[in-house]
Amino acid sequence: MRGRRRAFTLVELLVVMGIIAVLIGLLLPAMQASRGAVRRMQCANHMKQLGLAIHNYHSIHNAIVPGRIWKPLPNGNFPTTFSGTPDTPWSVLLLPQLEQQALYDAFNFSLGTEGPSPATPAAGFRANTTVMGAKIGAFQCPADSVRTFQMPTAFANGALSGPILTKGNYAASWGNTNWQQAAIGTTNYLQSAFGHNGRLTFGSVTDGLSTTVFMAEVLQGDINDVRGLLWSAMPGGGSLMTRFTPNATQDYLGAAAGGDQLNFCMNDPGHNLPCVGGVGDINGFSGARSGHAGGINTLWGDGSVHFVKNSINAQIWIAINSIQAGEIVSADAF
Repeated sequence: MRGRRRAFTLVELLVVMGIIAVLIGLLLPAMQASRGAVRRMQCANHMKQLGLAIHNYHSIHNAIVPGRIWKPLPNGNFPTTFSGTPDTPWSVLLLPQLEQQALYDAFNFSLGTEGPSPATPAAGFRANTTVMGAKIGAFQCPADSVRTFQMPTAFANGALSGPILTKGNYAASWGNTNWQQAAIGTTNYLQSAFGHNGRLTFGSVTDGLSTTVFMAEVLQGDINDVRGLLWSAMPGGGSLMTRFTPNATQDYLGAAAGGDQLNFCMNDPGHNLPCVGGVGDINGFSGARSGHAGGINTLWGDGSVHFVKNSINAQIWIAINSIQAGEIVSADAF
């Protein structure tokens, strides 16, 4: 005669459930960390594609891809965004090297993104929105949300607020001061790999390609926030400044607190995108930011990608982003 099968008691079931809960609690952070590491690696791989594109561009044109294509205004004023200069950014110029020849061919370079004249600053913007509305995988970091940009209706009475443009997560290193790359008081601008000077070559980087940051990660802002809009060279879009160390909110000059200082932005500290809006392009500046724990990915002049910690010293961060200042920086300093 077979004996009756003994069932689990309530206490035993509770113990088992408790053990399972503990195991889940232990495994979940490890799984999340693993996913974070994978996303960080994917972002780094996309940066390596950009590095290869920059080197291929240099091989063809014997120049570092310009930060922006522009021309002086008839009145002699410095051309800001939507002032009538073409203002075509580096992202468009690199399209053939990113296997996007069709998009490159569709772009109207005589108009640019914002040209061609002070009388018609919106012509290029409207003519090239098909290209600027295309999502390029190499420009995206999966650690961030995918967002788009639409010009605020308050700008130009809403004349430009129709088109929806894509964004990305990589911006060109634009120096240690502001978008104009001008001195601030006694603080001089230190030449960076990108900016308004479109005649730089690898030979111009006397500090060494392997010791100089060319690009870093940025986060994509909300719909009316320019951050991540790499179809424009404006601060926070296709360019970043080193006044902030990675993911910081206080600049090293002590002149700005509260995050990026930009023209079009929406304060979003919950997404690591604090900002102060209404700042003109000339004096605007925006820092490197990412969705990774502890720091950001950076692309260096030799095409290598390195992770830079949030804790990096401000002067070290500025030094590794300048190309001709002659600083000597130890590899363990970042």
